[in-house]
Amino acid sequence: MEAVKAENLNYSYPDGTRALRDISLSIGDGEKVAVVGPNGSGKSTFLTMLNGVRKGTGLLEIFGHPMNRENVKVIKQLVGIVFQNPDDQLFCPTLFEDISFGPLNQRKAPEEVRTLVELALREVGLIGMQHRSSFHLSFGERKLASIATVAAMYPSLIALDEPTSNLDMAHRRKIIHWVQKNSKTIILTSHDLDMILETCQRVILFNKGSIVKDGTVQEILHDEALLTSNDLELPLGLQK
Repeated sequence: MEAVKAENLNYSYPDGTRALRDISLSIGDGEKVAVVGPNGSGKSTFLTMLNGVRKGTGLLEIFGHPMNRENVKVIKQLVGIVFQNPDDQLFCPTLFEDISFGPLNQRKAPEEVRTLVELALREVGLIGMQHRSSFHLSFGERKLASIATVAAMYPSLIALDEPTSNLDMAHRRKIIHWVQKNSKTIILTSHDLDMILETCQRVILFNKGSIVKDGTVQEILHDEALLTSNDLELPLGLQK
């Protein structure tokens, strides 16, 4: 099954700036795919279109559901987005309330919600912290907590925007392990190309709103000339 299908997908900001240009791609259920490119290439814009945060023109289907007004509620259940800044997702007095917000809006029973919160906290390594305030957590812990807010809703596709940016090594490693062991479809954007080497099988290179190349990790992240021409560098682990 195709988790994502796009054909001639376009998006322009209200001021007329073209962010995406004729994006056509297919991502299978269960794939782990990285979208890379220089700043302003359209990576984050593409992610936010996957659950209807932004609406463009052209075809976009999520697990066979065309992106339209009739399907957007179903699609929001299927796609969870973890934003780059965890403070965009943590706004309640306690982590329990932050993580239970989604399941409660899915009309889950209170007992099930408590179970989902515990499972999500365990999944990201924050078990026992449900009564803590996000304001008292480290940045790395907040990043993990923001992932838990999405994991608790059990989406079929998880989109991660720069999941390891500004993290210390310990929390970066925890997020890498979480991505590696997750069986859901994962689409992530990142400038951390070494993390992508460890977690993804496929890379889609964006530049100026268009797809430059779509291929395996080896085909793209080992190609120094291709990366350099798109204002990127070889992963540190591949540099001589």
